[in-house]
Amino acid sequence: MTDKSERIDWADEKWKHHLIGPRKFMLRKDTRTLIAQWLDITPGMTIVDVGCGLGYLGYTYWEFFGEGGKYYGVDESEELIEEAAELSGNWAVGGEAHFKSGDAYSLPFEDDFADIAICQALLMHLDDPVEVLKEMKRVARPGGQVVSIEPDNLSASLHKPYTSIPELTMEEELFRNKITLICYKGRLKLGKGDYNIGVKIPHIMKELGLDDIDIRLNDQVCFVEPPYESEMETEYIGNRKKHFITEQFEFELEETKKEFIAGGGDPQEFEEFRKLAIRRRDVIKQQLDDGNFSICHSNQLFYIRGTKPA
Repeated sequence: MTDKSERIDWADEKWKHHLIGPRKFMLRKDTRTLIAQWLDITPGMTIVDVGCGLGYLGYTYWEFFGEGGKYYGVDESEELIEEAAELSGNWAVGGEAHFKSGDAYSLPFEDDFADIAICQALLMHLDDPVEVLKEMKRVARPGGQVVSIEPDNLSASLHKPYTSIPELTMEEELFRNKITLICYKGRLKLGKGDYNIGVKIPHIMKELGLDDIDIRLNDQVCFVEPPYESEMETEYIGNRKKHFITEQFEFELEETKKEFIAGGGDPQEFEEFRKLAIRRRDVIKQQLDDGNFSICHSNQLFYIRGTKPA
């Protein structure tokens, strides 16, 4: 298990915003319905959500299973669990929502407990995601499903969106990709998880003996174009502006430096990257202030399911 000192404290405001803002527009309403049908989520089911945070998966799919259903959210953060339990009063109507403080490596449930054992954006932060998937398989009933929703942030970091930001030179683009790949190795060495995990989970599920493995890719696209008329666009612009005028930018840059050094990177080389990052930040901030920033890119978010053999 990852050393506690290396783990992210998701209750800390520096990280907590990731549990709220980015998830607000993660799924289109029609896509949510299609995913629920694909997972065969029906009223009265028992669902265990591992690494539940504030209960996002509970309230997202409650309309499909909540009538007579039971939702169990598990998270190691007692602070998040308390807040999630309080918030559930707003959505957990017609069924039961329970929240437990617990360890993903040793879930507080008996064997064959749930119809679905599910997690989202959890395995990417763990040093041993295989053991957690084993636990999820254990608590799923025979014929039940193990479901993992995870991104491939490594591939996303290397792809090239269409944007109003001036293009980097070929040398700068290659340099930025080099930094990304070294940081990826550093995250693994620090025990902070695998940002490439999304594309690996189907193979892991196969190795664990799950059947009927199937995959879907989220169809949401980040499309932001002046004059920012949609709710998603105004939310995105507001978050970007807030990011650049707070200490969050410097904080995340320092976290990137730790990963880069751990991955074998040269500290002096990182200072060149810092200058590049600050220069691009200033350009983006000016475009945001002037109202002419635009961007369009896809998301790399995988929905993977496997069935526990009967």
